[in-house]
Amino acid sequence: MTDSPQVNSLVDDLESAIDPQVLHRLPDIGRLVSLPKTTYTLLSLLVDENTLPSDLEKVLEQDPALAAKVISLSNSAFYSLESPVSSLHRAILVIGFKELEFMAMGLGLSETFDLSQVPAGFDGEGLWLHSLAVSWIARELAAITGVAEASEAMITGLLHELGLIILVSKFPLQFQQLLELVSAGMSFFEAEAALGLKHGAIGFLLARNWNLPEIFQEGILYHHNPEEAPRHQKVAALVALADNLAHKAGFPMKMETLDLDLSFILPTLSLPVEKLQNFIKDLMVTMPRIQPIWIQMMKSAPKPDRGVKARFQSLLGAGKFKASGHP
Repeated sequence: MTDSPQVNSLVDDLESAIDPQVLHRLPDIGRLVSLPKTTYTLLSLLVDENTLPSDLEKVLEQDPALAAKVISLSNSAFYSLESPVSSLHRAILVIGFKELEFMAMGLGLSETFDLSQVPAGFDGEGLWLHSLAVSWIARELAAITGVAEASEAMITGLLHELGLIILVSKFPLQFQQLLELVSAGMSFFEAEAALGLKHGAIGFLLARNWNLPEIFQEGILYHHNPEEAPRHQKVAALVALADNLAHKAGFPMKMETLDLDLSFILPTLSLPVEKLQNFIKDLMVTMPRIQPIWIQMMKSAPKPDRGVKARFQSLLGAGKFKASGHP
């Protein structure tokens, strides 16, 4: 499909503002980087309403490491089972199709981009946990608002920081320069603009190289400014709100905060304030319980966060949030 003149103009503007060395390498990254085959196969099955647990079992049996991870996750405290799970079949039934879809995407992306080696001063594990939190919250918001398909919201949320993931995993030297500017007193967004490292633009351009659907491209590019999204404002607004709530839930990024005015977000999502408040109350209960299972997914040790309830409580009567950009 041929892009419209408006899209071509947007791409030209974004490319002109990116560091030439980074821009030159993006097509190669797009060609060389792909999700593991097992992840693709699982996702295709999980979105098919005719898929049976036995179909998933057959795929997982071909990947012993992933199968072991699924069994391990099904035995986590989150599922509160009376007896331990020892079979893959039962693990699939315990976790359920919806959660397996989420896990497949999260595990697949974490295998694709290794964030274990990142520039000093940056929390790679925190970036993964933030992405998972935004993905999970976006999916739940989609379910209660009906403004987007749950799977679309989940994937957009997971990929919203694709540009940042690319920077820290593929361009560590350039990202280290960015961190040095921030340490010297420059804001994160000023620093990335000065260096030609705008993470939203980089993520958008890579998503285009991957031929990802337009809805994902816009969600990545406009997750800090959803009102500017030309065609998919609802998904961009949904991810922006999920990003905000993930920050408040104890999954923050360390960039400065940006204003998120609910006078735009709530009407766009057809989300009454009371319904949002009830959603936040549910998150106050659910997020502390689900955090350990995500840490287990990422093969890392728990880092308890005892300030979740206080941060959420401050939101319940608010008409305006501060949306975190990142760790």
